[in-house]
Amino acid sequence: MAAVEVHRATLASQRVTLDAEQRQRFQHLGDDLAVVGQHPAASVALKKRLVRTVLQESIIDTPQEPPEHRLTLHWQGGVHTELRVPRHRVGQPRYVTAPEVLELIGALSKVCQDQTIAATLHRLGYRTATGKTWRAHSGASRRSTPRLPHVAQGQEWLTLEQAAQQLGVRATVIRRLIRHGTLPARQVVPLAPWILHASARALLAVQTEVQAVQMGRRSPGRRPSQPALPGQGSSPAGDAQAMASPAEACSRKLMAGEP
Repeated sequence: MAAVEVHRATLASQRVTLDAEQRQRFQHLGDDLAVVGQHPAASVALKKRLVRTVLQESIIDTPQEPPEHRLTLHWQGGVHTELRVPRHRVGQPRYVTAPEVLELIGALSKVCQDQTIAATLHRLGYRTATGKTWRAHSGASRRSTPRLPHVAQGQEWLTLEQAAQQLGVRATVIRRLIRHGTLPARQVVPLAPWILHASARALLAVQTEVQAVQMGRRSPGRRPSQPALPGQGSSPAGDAQAMASPAEACSRKLMAGEP
């Protein structure tokens, strides 16, 4: 005990009193503690010493409901800080692709290859669940996990450009038919490619418009008082009669968003 008392007395005699300038410098270092800890020249040992200097105790609790981690930090000055971090349940993935993006991938996979799908998602401003740019492999993985369709180009489903090429008209003609409701097509989100069923080309109203364009004239628009062409009705009864053929039935499913 005598040795301890002597050591304490020695330390007390060596105690340094800080002047105003030195105290201000120490306070400035305390304000920039995060900068000092994250500095590239700061070693791991120095970072640990900083933590031990300012932090007295840390307690973590993991309740079942709500699923989260509760971290309580006891600082040397007596202040307590509580942090809450959401905890993922068992079997719940950490990163989840937005349903809107999955729907868009499912629609595009009917007419586009994975590279084109990735380019379209990038052009529309979509990011992956981890915030990265879409690539061909990431689009393929998102398509294969929920087993989204992947139909070869030019078969059951067509893009607007493919439909124009097969019908022998310009893309502007197909856009006009879609805008007027003559040609059933679907666009998942604005600025996304239009997708239509190949059987929609056989609709009588579509064939009539295409033949009129190919003959060098444009079919006049139908007035509300005029009878509707088959496949172009506006009343429920007319629609039921118009959707009698298999081609028109597929077109109705397309407009409803059904696979």
